[in-house]
Amino acid sequence: MYAIAPEHHLNALVLALTTGFKDPTPSVADDDATLMHRYRHGDVDAFRELYGRYHKRLHRYLLRLANRAADAEEVFQDVWAAVIRGRSDFRAQTSFASWLFAIAHRRAADRFRLLDRHAPEWRSDSEDEAGIDDLVATDAIAPERVAHSEALGVALLEAIAALPPLQREAFLLKAEGELTLDQIASITGTSRETVKSRLRYAQVRLRKALEAWQ
Repeated sequence: MYAIAPEHHLNALVLALTTGFKDPTPSVADDDATLMHRYRHGDVDAFRELYGRYHKRLHRYLLRLANRAADAEEVFQDVWAAVIRGRSDFRAQTSFASWLFAIAHRRAADRFRLLDRHAPEWRSDSEDEAGIDDLVATDAIAPERVAHSEALGVALLEAIAALPPLQREAFLLKAEGELTLDQIASITGTSRETVKSRLRYAQVRLRKALEAWQ
């Protein structure tokens, strides 16, 4: 059984489930690159601010990707250590979020490989999409229902955990990473259209799994 996340922790998942796949609107306050520039030049406070912005999103992504708290925690620590070691490799033209989640993607794959598990990218789309034609898209679940129903929130997390790995990772990179389709494609080594397909299949499966709540 999955512990229910606080209400605001489910918001990103609900939005990803109930909306389309438009890329996020850039924020005028988004100065991650500036913070990384400062950190590269010795400003530890800049790193603390970046960590404050991203640590919860990153941890949720890893926890829901791995489905094991111990694995998620180990990869989480490894990712931030990699950020510290590799800060000189960051380029201002790169989105910090995309760079961070790309590191997380690779470290998670390494962790799965060490444990002799199937990492998401080792599964084929044909395997993940088996039986998808039997699923029928249903009406979206109202976000406020998830926010105020503990049982529905748990059901949503369990449905995400049951997604085929490729679809689950694409969904989590979109929902928790708040990445663009092109960024997800770059991280996962596939095309924008393939990412859109995986997200669409993930939405269909999640809505089907939760249709009793509609």
